[in-house]
Amino acid sequence: MKEVFKFELFYKLLIYVIVLPVLSLLTGWFMKYIISESVIYNFDIIIKLLNIPGILGALLYALIILFFIYMEYVIVYKMLYLQHTHQSFHWIDICLSGIKDLKVLKHPSAILAFIYFVFLCPLWHLGFVSTVFPSLSIPNFITNELLKMQYGSYLTILLYVVLFVLYGLLILVPYYMIYKQENFLLAAKHSTQKMIHQPKLWMILIGIFLLYYVLQTYILKEMLLTASDFNFYFLRYFLFSSYFRVRTFGFIAFSILWTIIEVFFIKQALKTKSNIDPVCSFEPVKLKKTVSMKSVIVRHKIIYSILFSLSCLIFVIYYFNQQPILHLPYSIGHRGDISQPENSLEGILAADTNHADFAEIDIQLTKDNVLILCHDTNLKRLTGQDVDISELTLDEIQQLKTTNQEGKTAKIPTLEEAIQTAKNAPNQIGLLIEFKPLEGDQEKTVNQTIELIEKYEFSDRAMFMSMDQKSMQMMAKKRPDWWIGYCAFGNLGRINIRLDDPFIPDFIAIEESAINTQLLEDARNNILPVYVWTVDDTEKVTDYLNMGVSGIIGDASDQVAYSVDKYETSAPKDDFHYVTTCPGFPQLTEDEYGYIQCPR
Repeated sequence: MKEVFKFELFYKLLIYVIVLPVLSLLTGWFMKYIISESVIYNFDIIIKLLNIPGILGALLYALIILFFIYMEYVIVYKMLYLQHTHQSFHWIDICLSGIKDLKVLKHPSAILAFIYFVFLCPLWHLGFVSTVFPSLSIPNFITNELLKMQYGSYLTILLYVVLFVLYGLLILVPYYMIYKQENFLLAAKHSTQKMIHQPKLWMILIGIFLLYYVLQTYILKEMLLTASDFNFYFLRYFLFSSYFRVRTFGFIAFSILWTIIEVFFIKQALKTKSNIDPVCSFEPVKLKKTVSMKSVIVRHKIIYSILFSLSCLIFVIYYFNQQPILHLPYSIGHRGDISQPENSLEGILAADTNHADFAEIDIQLTKDNVLILCHDTNLKRLTGQDVDISELTLDEIQQLKTTNQEGKTAKIPTLEEAIQTAKNAPNQIGLLIEFKPLEGDQEKTVNQTIELIEKYEFSDRAMFMSMDQKSMQMMAKKRPDWWIGYCAFGNLGRINIRLDDPFIPDFIAIEESAINTQLLEDARNNILPVYVWTVDDTEKVTDYLNMGVSGIIGDASDQVAYSVDKYETSAPKDDFHYVTTCPGFPQLTEDEYGYIQCPR
């Protein structure tokens, strides 16, 4: 066990301190200079990657990730086999011997091996999982949409059950790939045949799952770090944030505990094989002798000492100069409020009653070119009628009723009615308007929105965003002083968008699974607020605010508003922490770096 822990400590330091930060940096450079995208992504980034540089870059990235994941599996499995057979060894020799075992990945089924090691294993985190991707979850925007469908909870449970059974049947794949040097397809076949007759291992899997569920749901919740938090800014957050330090120590304790559990499971799997007889090699690869750097440094120690001291000074000055957040955080009700049918006037008023700063709404055009509030392009989920909005006139749509899970009903309102409702609401709630245009509807949607906002003089209480970048570019060109952002469900690499991008968003709204310290720091350095969706749990809201998020979008607007208000009462409100604490939206100065402060 001691050698296993020595290796795991070394490997985790290697991955978290060097490999992941370097990959993040290289990915950012690749996206910016090769693909010409410097920020976050939605579906359009997939299209932009479908070229020779994009495909080659994605393939190289996948190979690097698979290499580091598979090497860890190989080394741990080999060490545990030697321990199981009472043979002495040193973890460094086992690391060197593992290079020979990579030949199994030459088989075409390595693509399936990538899916298995990168997606399926981290999703369940029950057997051994890699340091590179220790855990993975189905994004909330997928499960939340499933839960909003009829029988959605049953579909979600069924999805997880199918994935769990698949994972259980393939749990011995690493055993056959490493010890027997079988390709993934053959290993999957033998693992499935073996696991059908292993009720004990199934019971152990279920027991580990229950333990993991209890720890994650009731004890640790969202307190642990993720792999993406180990980036260039890790040390800064660790020194400056007590909350981040608690999460770090919790992550270390959890990693130790889970390494013990993983080792226990592999040992139990080894016991199921009476005659293992591995064909893999345990002989280390011999490395060529390298030049001793120590002798070089000793001969020039004064020069190197001066260079090292200057480098440290420059690094400290640069590294610990953290930019302030742009504005105080906003509380935003997702599609109004969950207590009422989504995108309804009642939902907007409920969010206003709960003292949310904004109600997020979705808009799209009817057949007769009227903007209405609706998230889906088809009305089956909301009304039971299997028909597209683009095929119905406003009169036809307003004869239908949307229903929430509690059985409450509401009509589908127009954007004009939504603006009137918000304008006259007792607590003066604002609207975060998300455009969902079909291709070709962008200009009509933008022009009609501008007309309605100006008709009711509502621009000081409206924000605009969309996953459709074309719409936001058009909006920003027509009304550059309005608060216009970009909505995304993922991010690739570093953010650096203030200089020459055709569209400079005022904020980014991003799905919570994509949030990490790297994204938030880069956003700060670009004076760019980040709003995260969809978050309801009060502890998670506080977690994100402590990380530097500038807005929380949640279904339960009362919980979001309560948590944001509670945070603001204790948060410092000075120039060091915020660029501006003025009411209303900050306005960029002409140089695109400074912001207009409160009127003097």
